[in-house]
This record gives sequence, C-alpha cells and structure tokens, in this order.
Amino acid sequence: MVSWNVRGLNDPRKCLIVKNLLREWNCDVVCLQETKLAGMDRQLICSLWSSPYVDWAALDADQTTSGLEVMVGQFSVSVWWQGLGVGFIWAHSGVYGPNDNNLRGQMWDELIGI
Repeated sequence: MVSWNVRGLNDPRKCLIVKNLLREWNCDVVCLQETKLAGMDRQLICSLWSSPYVDWAALDADQTTSGLEVMVGQFSVSVWWQGLGVGFIWAHSGVYGPNDNNLRGQMWDELIGI
C-alpha cells in the first residue's frame, strides 16, 4: 500500500514518474493525494496504474463521494475496506498535518476519534 501526496498530476512528465514508481513498487492499494486534477476517469487511472483489474474511487475537493466508505476530516481521510478471501477488515488513514502549531492539537483530537 502506498499513500502519496503527488502535488499535482497535470504535467505529463510527473505522470510518467508516478506510473513508473507504482509499477516498481507493485502496490495493491494506492492513495494519491493533491492531484490538482479537475476529474479522474478510468483511462487516466489505468494509464498510471497499469493493472487491468484496477478499481478506483475519487474524493473530490468538495469532499463528496458516493458508494465508498470514507471518513473525511479537516486533517485526514480514512478508508475502510474488507478483503474478499478471509474477510479481514483493513483501514487506512492519510494525514495532512498542519504547519500551524496552534492547529496540531485539533489534528490529534481528530485522529483519536477515528
């Protein structure tokens, strides 16, 4: 599993770097943050992650989504999913910590609540 703040995917050279690293890392779960893209579609996802069996969901900047178990906080996004084989439940949280020391207490309170 990889969670990566890519800081924008509008540059074709950066997309190639992301694609090559994802291929090298052979990840089963990929969470890309801050893509700066207006939208994502299957063609874009498959161009980055070359598995023909890939499925994906996008959480837009307005923090709306459907059909995906996602919790969105001020400082984190958490996803829960269950394996098909043995039914093991996985959880993953991506945290975007604030630079402002005054907000760090709020971030930790949020993470405790997950």
